[in-house]
Amino acid sequence: MPEALESLLWCAALATWLMLFSRILGEHLKPLSKHLGHLIAVAFRLRTK
Repeated sequence: MPEALESLLWCAALATWLMLFSRILGEHLKPLSKHLGHLIAVAFRLRTK
């Protein structure tokens, strides 16, 4: 039983780190995606003129 508990704790710790990493990554990529979206919108606006 202690091995199963240790495995469960490792999985919980890994899930916690992955959620934290994805949140940090998402916060840093949001401005980049807004900037890229703006550049794409400008590029398509220039093509349609």
